[in-house]
Amino acid sequence: MTMKTIALVIENSREYGRGLIRGIAAYGQQRRDWLLRLLRPHDLSAPGALDGYDGVIARIADRRTLRLLKDLAIPVVDVFGHFTQGELIRVETDGTRVGRIAADYFLGKGYTSFAFCGFAGTGYSDVRRDGFLARLREAGQDCAVYAQEEPPDGSVVFDERPVAPRDPSVLAAWLKSLAFPVAIFCANDLRAFQLLQLAHELGIDVPREAAILGTDNDMLLCTFSTPPLSSIDPNAYGVGYAAARLLQAAMDRPPRRKTRPSFRVNPGELYERTSTEHHPTTPAWFAEALVHIDRNLSRPIAPADVVAVTGKSSTAVEKRFRAAYGMSVGRYILALKMKEARRLLARGDLSVKEVSAKTGFNTQQYFCRAYRSYFGHPPSQQR
Repeated sequence: MTMKTIALVIENSREYGRGLIRGIAAYGQQRRDWLLRLLRPHDLSAPGALDGYDGVIARIADRRTLRLLKDLAIPVVDVFGHFTQGELIRVETDGTRVGRIAADYFLGKGYTSFAFCGFAGTGYSDVRRDGFLARLREAGQDCAVYAQEEPPDGSVVFDERPVAPRDPSVLAAWLKSLAFPVAIFCANDLRAFQLLQLAHELGIDVPREAAILGTDNDMLLCTFSTPPLSSIDPNAYGVGYAAARLLQAAMDRPPRRKTRPSFRVNPGELYERTSTEHHPTTPAWFAEALVHIDRNLSRPIAPADVVAVTGKSSTAVEKRFRAAYGMSVGRYILALKMKEARRLLARGDLSVKEVSAKTGFNTQQYFCRAYRSYFGHPPSQQR
């Protein structure tokens, strides 16, 4: 067996980079003829640094790295998505879909003020921005956009510590100018982390005044921020696996076309944490009731539990839910559970029994009856 040596110019200090490496490694282990070598951008500067390598998978975040890689005689796959021109094979998360997921999430919570904060001039950020804005326009909503140019360099990708905004005063002024309560979608968790810090310094309450959502689901940034940060999983594992598969295809048969579109991979789930755990509605007790339902959707929850949280009478709570949603508390809870069940079933990787448990039903039989009654067909048909 002839072994192939593959260079990975990918950071391993952040969640996204480690996910890429896991996906690439999974493909390599299936083939059993790949040898993986982890490099950093500065390693490429040495003469003959890539001699003996058969292919490269890299997060190309600056023009220097691009120049070093684009004219190699071996195939190169870019998994960063900033530079969209040239002959490199590109694999990335479907940024348009990421943006639409974020918009649908905030629209479902009832927000009417929206903002996007990314790194203007960066490919992946601009695509996620455009997907977010397009979905909001479909819903008849406008969106404030942080438009300060901030193209990437290697430190954004390879620096192990969260770097500060290039101009914190400009970002802070933009944040203060928004119409509260506002739903802010950020191009990645680093930008969301920066906004959380600025909001704290400015005395802006997150999530009651500003709900902040990131992308990458970076455990270090998301769980150690204050408050914990909601984020969309970009499916880095899937991107890495697809990149490895396309690199193998290019090594087997070099592509003839000089330009090629990016190969896009569907993102994963949205993980809700405290930074978006709010509904922009009044009175305050009603908003807290909605948050309580969201938090306990995976458990058995009854209307009486919601009433107990509010400190109001059952009549007052039922009246407010009917005024806001045209349905009782019990029906509202069921609607959310059924929506979540349908989403989980559509993923295709969970059994009906597992979905039943994840949506807080005591038995699979009870879940199946409720699902059939709500949608008119059994959950097995949805899968």
